[in-house]
Amino acid sequence: MKRLRTLEEFSDLGDGFKIAMKDLDLRGAGDVLGGEQSGFISDIGFETYQKLLEEAIEELKDKEFKSLFEPKINYQELKTDCSLETDLEILIPDFYVSNISERLRLYNKLDNIKTEQELGGFKSELEDRFGALPESVVELIQSVRLRWQAERLGFEKFVLKGEKVNAYVSIEKDRYFQSEVFGRILAFVQKNPRISSIKEQKDKMVLTFLGINTIKEAIEKLEKI
Repeated sequence: MKRLRTLEEFSDLGDGFKIAMKDLDLRGAGDVLGGEQSGFISDIGFETYQKLLEEAIEELKDKEFKSLFEPKINYQELKTDCSLETDLEILIPDFYVSNISERLRLYNKLDNIKTEQELGGFKSELEDRFGALPESVVELIQSVRLRWQAERLGFEKFVLKGEKVNAYVSIEKDRYFQSEVFGRILAFVQKNPRISSIKEQKDKMVLTFLGINTIKEAIEKLEKI
């Protein structure tokens, strides 16, 4: 038998829940959800009672008290693909992998890697087949980690050039600027005004970091946010 959900289990709804309960009482539903609920449950059964309770809560959340129950912003909804531009050398050189088709296959494979485990496997494959990694390939693999960090913070474009980083987000993404992620970015800039700044540029928000010379440094900076 499905377990009955008690009123206490709805307590996480906070003040909105208390208001909703008061509203139900004023409507004459106090006997259903109040002191005489046990007798009512006996008449209609556990399943029907729970269904009525949940429907009443959802109705109040969707209508009369909608403003009290604004949905939380899901981090996953903020994640976006991020393009990376840099003047650093990040590539598979032809002296390391001479076949053009094979290089293209490896680039495509790297672009589709989503986890650290897969990235480690890719690195091992290169070492097993072609030998020790040149610095440009090490940086290429690091650039994937950098893109992951940028995507974690909701950036759409990440530019690392001239010892400076510019990270871009469209100002049309209203939910982004209400998110905890953006709050952390603001807090970081406030604590580090000498090396970071934030401004609006056309239709973009631009976060700037100074004194970034390598991809590793950029990753370390983003990890602090």
